[in-house]
Amino acid sequence: NRSSRSLMGLVCAYVLPFSPRKALLVARYLALMGWAIKSWLREEDDTFLINFILPPEEAHWLLSTSGKVVRPIAILTRLREICSTLIITATTTTGEIDMNKDRNHHGHNPINAMAHLEMEKRIYDLETSVGVMTRILGSPIPPTYTRHTSRVLCLYLCFLPLALIGSGVSPIALVITVALTSYVLIGIDEMGLEMEHPFPIFPMQALATTMQKNIVDQVEITKSMPKLD
Repeated sequence: NRSSRSLMGLVCAYVLPFSPRKALLVARYLALMGWAIKSWLREEDDTFLINFILPPEEAHWLLSTSGKVVRPIAILTRLREICSTLIITATTTTGEIDMNKDRNHHGHNPINAMAHLEMEKRIYDLETSVGVMTRILGSPIPPTYTRHTSRVLCLYLCFLPLALIGSGVSPIALVITVALTSYVLIGIDEMGLEMEHPFPIFPMQALATTMQKNIVDQVEITKSMPKLD
């Protein structure tokens, strides 16, 4: 969320003045990013959202990547390609980069190399986040381990009343002890199962909405700024 908002801020500051179309396209992809992550992690259909947010040509391309790469990676690849078209460095006779002679083929000033590097860092941060989610999604706890732990827990709880009766515990104390022990241990086991695959219980809807809102707010606040002479 922080990286997407920061990337949009850089785009609004450096790209929007000379290339509004590309800045808007980046904003659309960043607004879609949160929903694409949600749909990917929960195996939901995001076709409607893609067609609604992106222009027809961009939507067709993104939908065509299904089965090749996960949707968030395709979006980040497109963002990197867009950013790569924003910088053209001119070189001096010694082969060094001349930052003052940068021009794109339309004659406008493209972003400088430092701004482009910062954009790349934000895209890399987003890629890292997607990579972490991929590892969590693709590295669950082995089912045999989970089943064995549950069976051992059930056996322990089944034999616990017998052990307590043999110790001379009163019936009331027996019921209370077994109930509390079962509540605690079964709760720990359930938490372990949820931690193995946490995305269904994460507030992905709220995260995606917040991410989209931050992108829109960044664009609106940039447009509302007073013009500099």
